[in-house]
Amino acid sequence: MLHRRTLLQSALGLGSLSIGGLGSAQAFPGKPITLVLPFSAGGISDVMARALGQHLAQQLGKPVIVDNKPGAGGQIAASAVLQQAADGHTVYVAGTAMFAINPTLFRKFSYDPVKDFEPVTSLLTSPLVLVVSTDSPVRTLSELVALSRSSKQGLTFASQGLGSIGHLLGELFRSKTGGSMSHVAYKGSVPALQDVMTNRVDFMFDPTSSTEALIRGRKLRALAIASTRRSPQLPDVPTLAELGVSGVDAGVWFGAAVRSGTPATVVQTLNRALVAALQDPGIQKRFESQGMQAYPQTPEQFKQFIHSEIARWAPLILSSGAGID
Repeated sequence: MLHRRTLLQSALGLGSLSIGGLGSAQAFPGKPITLVLPFSAGGISDVMARALGQHLAQQLGKPVIVDNKPGAGGQIAASAVLQQAADGHTVYVAGTAMFAINPTLFRKFSYDPVKDFEPVTSLLTSPLVLVVSTDSPVRTLSELVALSRSSKQGLTFASQGLGSIGHLLGELFRSKTGGSMSHVAYKGSVPALQDVMTNRVDFMFDPTSSTEALIRGRKLRALAIASTRRSPQLPDVPTLAELGVSGVDAGVWFGAAVRSGTPATVVQTLNRALVAALQDPGIQKRFESQGMQAYPQTPEQFKQFIHSEIARWAPLILSSGAGID
């Protein structure tokens, strides 16, 4: 079992992960490819995997199966991948939490995303947006920060769950602005957003993929984008940096990886096929309409990205005291 405090050490030891596999790979693929997801069927990650799977099947000439194995913060799905041969026919398709947050958040975790997996490519990303209810008296970021400093009770911010990206970004926002803010954890975005819309909770950071429709429907008011650049879906919403709060930027992202030891030629074949799918105009348009942007990388770039994300979030998780047994 992996102790959560070792993840930061693993992330900083960049030389410990090798993409190259020993020996030569047989003709790949030689059988159907399975995409294993730590998410339930029907969600945006499931839709993403099935759309990409159709393109993979066309390019590689083999059927692609999507296998949903939710639960345990990604450990069930990861275990299913790690039990299969390191031949590239079983691919772990997961998100920010499973690659960069949960291995530190869980006090004991069954896999190390750095040592146990070979990165293939990142897939899609969606920036987080700071939202309040349209009934909130707060209309700008400066008003929100001022109220958090002047209110005797302080403000509350919702998140998708303890240690979620929304929770961590809220903690980072609080540290940067110096306001009085209390975290309220929910089980997912839907109940959290519901309480933000009804003013039971003051604000929240949530992906544009789940908030854009509510913003356009005037259920939520967007104050700022937590990204280095404005969102194509919400071009009129300024970034936090534009409004004077720098260093508070993050998004949810998804990526693909295979079991460590998979031959480099197989990893490259999967990378080329997935990148080609992500560059398809139809795929891009489909996901842009849902607040997601294609985010293809080389295996090496994705490896470095995972390292940087673990190194970024692990200290904040540990300092916040968040943890799951």
